[in-house]
Amino acid sequence: MPDLDRRILELLPESNNDNPAVSTSDLHEKLSAFGQDPPVLRTVARHLKSLLDQGLIVETKHGRASLWLKCPGANGVAGKKDSKMTFDEALALKMLGRFASRQIPSLVTTQLNGLFSVADARLKKINAPAEKRYVRWADKIAVEKGGFTLRDPVIDTQIYAAASHALFDERKLVIVYRPRNDPGNTKSKIVLPLGLVEVGGLVYLVGGTQGKRNPTMYRLDRMSSAEASFEPFTYPADFSLNAYVSLQREFDFMVEGEVWIKLCFKNGCGDHLEETGLSEDQVITRVGDALIVEGTVMLSQRLRWWMRAFGPNVEVLEPKSLRAELADEARALSTLYLN
Repeated sequence: MPDLDRRILELLPESNNDNPAVSTSDLHEKLSAFGQDPPVLRTVARHLKSLLDQGLIVETKHGRASLWLKCPGANGVAGKKDSKMTFDEALALKMLGRFASRQIPSLVTTQLNGLFSVADARLKKINAPAEKRYVRWADKIAVEKGGFTLRDPVIDTQIYAAASHALFDERKLVIVYRPRNDPGNTKSKIVLPLGLVEVGGLVYLVGGTQGKRNPTMYRLDRMSSAEASFEPFTYPADFSLNAYVSLQREFDFMVEGEVWIKLCFKNGCGDHLEETGLSEDQVITRVGDALIVEGTVMLSQRLRWWMRAFGPNVEVLEPKSLRAELADEARALSTLYLN
């Protein structure tokens, strides 16, 4: 991006902060104060028109005079040295805003909203046939949840913002939490925010409690209020959100420890496990039309939910305790449906 364009963006106020717009002549006067070889008024007007075409600034009229403001985010990726926002950058930002906005801490998202707007404006300026592929690309990508989809619960944006800010700044968070067994709770509690995790459309705050070793999971949609305090806390050096989620499998619910499992799949229902295994030490054997799958897994309620989805097309061979448990369930289901 030319130096003059960068100076113009530095001098123009943003359009979302109730700032007064700047006229072309006032802007020219400010640019002339930079030192030697100031631009002439006509040059400033030409550069303003170029920035307007790129979607980096907005124009309003006061009588016949043009007044100017820069778009939020115009000084970010769009204003980097020696270039304007490329179509690749605009497309990347559009995809980020579309697929990952919830996971980004809200205070960071606020800063990126301007860039998302600039990216949208940049993609609207595409004219050449080869460039139109950038616009069409966004309509060629989709993400679909596996399994039956329920409606995601509504999360109060202010609660999400408070949790995000407290997590980012490593400050204590004061919440009123209403679990399923106490929906009328009005008592507040102080938690130490350690991480945000999205699981199947539900967003959890992993929060520590002063004096307790193990953190607790709090669903954001069950918080009736949340406020970031001014009191900081020391983020525990021995805590890893990745280990909490991926290794300890805390979001598998009611984890009981590792077991060696042996399953017999029928009617091709387990064939996908040849490509997406259930464990690193998985062993697969074919016996006629059946597929025997063995491996070390974390025994949990989520594992049980997954197996139940196959109905009569999966049989638990080991461990014996899990086989007996599901056999009792099968007998109860039989009684329910046959009576």
